Amino acid sequence: MSARVVTETREKLEARRTEILASLGLTLEEFRSLVETRTLTGEEWEALEELDEIAFLLGEA
Repeated sequence: MSARVVTETREKLEARRTEILASLGLTLEEFRSLVETRTLTGEEWEALEELDEIAFLLGEA
């Protein structure tokens, strides 16, 4: 059985990042500041992981 490969466009990745941040009610800069200043909730940890994955795929990490 071969591995399934999913290709996402830059636009879809950026739209997903916007969705995640909107669900948190924060900008990316506000969220990064929050990450550095307090303990994250479960939802925030999941958001952080996905945002880091998106940044990696976009070549920003």
